[in-house]
Amino acid sequence: MGLPFAPLGSYIVRMRGYLREMFPIPRHAALAVLAALGIAGFTRAVQGVAPAPFAPAAVIGPAWNVFAMLLILRLMDELKDKEIDRRLFPQRPLPGGRVLESDIRVSLGAAIALYLLANVHSAAAFVSASVVLGYALLMFKRFFAAELLRRSLPLTLATHTPIVPLIWLQAFVVAADGCGIPLPALLWRPIGLYVLMLWLAMLGWELSRKIRAAEEEDEYVTYSRLLGRAGAVGAAAATQTAAALIGVHFYLRFGFDLLYLGILGGGWLACIWGHARFLSHPSPQTSRLRPFAAIFILAVLLAQIYGFVPVRP
Repeated sequence: MGLPFAPLGSYIVRMRGYLREMFPIPRHAALAVLAALGIAGFTRAVQGVAPAPFAPAAVIGPAWNVFAMLLILRLMDELKDKEIDRRLFPQRPLPGGRVLESDIRVSLGAAIALYLLANVHSAAAFVSASVVLGYALLMFKRFFAAELLRRSLPLTLATHTPIVPLIWLQAFVVAADGCGIPLPALLWRPIGLYVLMLWLAMLGWELSRKIRAAEEEDEYVTYSRLLGRAGAVGAAAATQTAAALIGVHFYLRFGFDLLYLGILGGGWLACIWGHARFLSHPSPQTSRLRPFAAIFILAVLLAQIYGFVPVRP
């Protein structure tokens, strides 16, 4: 039986509302562009490419791929978690009936097609994009072990978060292609360290968004319920601190000025303040750690742009 397609205008209106609520395009586009700028700048710096204006492909390609994969993952999660959302989050667009399942499926198919189409310009880009998409599809199928993953939040974290470094690595492949750097010539050790920094920053966000005060806990599994309040906050703070330390390593290696360190340190201090506030006065108001984790991600990205994008004498 085919999917029940609604008139085009209705589909556009529903998806516009869905994206505004669940995947704000300006915010995610900004994240993708900032990430792509840092990746392109780091690629040139670490490979010793002579300072020159960016080739558009070195930024546009990675930015689109990051944005598209974030959208694909959001749409996949919408379908994958529809039963959980119907039970625990009935106010969301899909369980609330403000968007149809067919809308999500059509949008997912279109996003996947555009993602792959954007990478057909080179074998390395297409193969790496296919690997990222393949891993995302395994996540969508819950690695064919749905019941096992549902019972274990740590196992879900361990199997799902590798998609993040895969997205960043694929962006490096496309950025290198845009800069005219052959794939075999890429220096993967420093690139791996850069990817690890971004991964840890986003892992801190993932942990932070599932930390709650005791009176907020329900059947939705959180890290604060599994690890205790202090343990969950400690895990988030540890990943953010590790990411910041990698940033400090780049500060020392490339001889940046103190503003680089100030941007990075400001984001880290915001997180630590949020953690300390929650631990000292736990409540539904202070448990909102996700905004602080988002500030840290932004600080990490902005520090890399400041450090690696400007042409310095």
